[in-house]
Amino acid sequence: MNLLKKAVISTVAGMTLAGCLGGITSQVDAAKGHKTRVTRVTEKQINNYIKKASLKQKIGQMYVSRTPQQPGVAEHDAYKYNLGGFIVYDADLQNYTTNQFKTKMASYQNAERIPLLIGIDQEGGLVSRLTHSGLIPQNGDQFKFPRDQYENAEKTQKGSGMKAVTKYAHDTATLLRSLGVNWNYAPDADYSDNPKSFIYQRGFGGVMGKPSYQGEANYISQVIPAWQHDNLIAATLKHFPGYGDAADTHTGFAHTDKSKADIEGKDMLSFKAGIKAGADSVMVTHVIYDDIDPEYPASLSKKINTLLRKDCNFKGVIVTDALEMGAIKDFAKQHGNAPVDVLAVKAGNDMIMTTDYATGIPEIAAAVKKGEISKTQINNSVRRILNMKNKLHLLKPSSLSLKKQNKRTFTLKDVAYNRKDKAAVIAGTAKKGTHLSLKDTDTKKVVKKIKVGKSGNFKITLSVKEDPQNFALVGKGYVSVNVHVQSDKVAFPVLKKFTLNAVTYNSDHRIATISGKIPDAGEEGSLTMSFLNAATNKAVGSAVVGKDGNFSSTVRVLDKDQQIKVVAQNNKDYEAQTVTVKAK
Repeated sequence: MNLLKKAVISTVAGMTLAGCLGGITSQVDAAKGHKTRVTRVTEKQINNYIKKASLKQKIGQMYVSRTPQQPGVAEHDAYKYNLGGFIVYDADLQNYTTNQFKTKMASYQNAERIPLLIGIDQEGGLVSRLTHSGLIPQNGDQFKFPRDQYENAEKTQKGSGMKAVTKYAHDTATLLRSLGVNWNYAPDADYSDNPKSFIYQRGFGGVMGKPSYQGEANYISQVIPAWQHDNLIAATLKHFPGYGDAADTHTGFAHTDKSKADIEGKDMLSFKAGIKAGADSVMVTHVIYDDIDPEYPASLSKKINTLLRKDCNFKGVIVTDALEMGAIKDFAKQHGNAPVDVLAVKAGNDMIMTTDYATGIPEIAAAVKKGEISKTQINNSVRRILNMKNKLHLLKPSSLSLKKQNKRTFTLKDVAYNRKDKAAVIAGTAKKGTHLSLKDTDTKKVVKKIKVGKSGNFKITLSVKEDPQNFALVGKGYVSVNVHVQSDKVAFPVLKKFTLNAVTYNSDHRIATISGKIPDAGEEGSLTMSFLNAATNKAVGSAVVGKDGNFSSTVRVLDKDQQIKVVAQNNKDYEAQTVTVKAK
């Protein structure tokens, strides 16, 4: 039995997912693939919510954001803005035990009445958030690119390739849901048979050296049901209408001059196959297709959206690729800092992938009030989003209640670590007189109780331990939040050391030169060394690390000895060092 299968079974077997995934009332036996059916909310209940919810509440559902990293912000923003979902990246997965990660996901879900879509990029290969996350055992093989899985299986036993990729999708979907994730931005339906193409490795074009658009379409048609088995995960076809051999849009604009006929007759074949197979969502790329819409990137193009809705007959959720990518930033700058969130909705997207919901929600609401975007369009998008959540068994009748909750939210600082005392400090603000409890989510025991003082500020100090610790901060009338304390190895890593040379002086002993060398020559031009007066902590000099890791700065000599602290600016990997500059 491979490690992925073992991980799925050990993670899910005997576990009631309702407790972990906020609002789910089904149980999954991963080993047997069995699912107990439950009653979902009705179409009438969804329509009633759409009719009565405020405009901003509905627009909030249209946002899926990178998960905020500061403690308490994810819960605060999910509650305040009625967000549609979060995306988890490597930083959200690392240095957590499996149970701690699931507890964190549950904390996010419990913060909001309408359960969140929790998304992830789990294609395989380089686009695999689970690889190196530490959440499950690794054998270096279970998260390879689908094309590699297929080709490796075919080399071992001819005809077994498709079975290998569909099994990967099936098992990974079960694993993701057991962790609290319910939306995967996979499979990649882009076609390229050019190994030099940016997207080639992630797609299925040219598998086994045989270029075939229909071959990729066949793969997509079989892998979609595997990803979406038992409605555990919503799969996503990306990047519509097909990336082809375009450049990487993470860093800047990408154009393709491929004809509309070729795009519709070739690149879109795999998307049409996936839609026919029941794909729940489609992600639109930022590439500009000159023969279809030379003015707008696909993610902001009404013409591209029309292709998807009408030509492909897609009725599910359309989501943009991340709007923070370089291509969209460049587009906004060239168009007078145009509000791209508004443009994305005008184009017809249901969900917007960005972190700027605090400004985007009111901008979209203003566009609706001006008549630039219709209320009907907003309602239709929210209906599609809620229908997808309902299909995933996330909704129950109380999820759609509009009764005010009137909960407060904490304002927390990043957890601070004190190397000397091996301690972690959780600090923030709350209403004076509030009784707070800090509960260990692993042991289920309350480890600290405090009462917030008159200032509203509070501080909780804990010992940093060998293993990571996870807590729930709870207060009456407050949205509870997840707080994570790193293990000692992560909180207090072994620091690198740089070399300091003996201080030299000019001929009249008025100027001192402090020089040294960083062990990593690759820091050239990217790391700045700061020279601080140790007594006042004020800067007295700075130097950019140069060739071979060398650096130097001059300091004025005073009438008394100075202790100068040399630190790597904005880099905690290096240990600070102190040197003495002798008086005149």
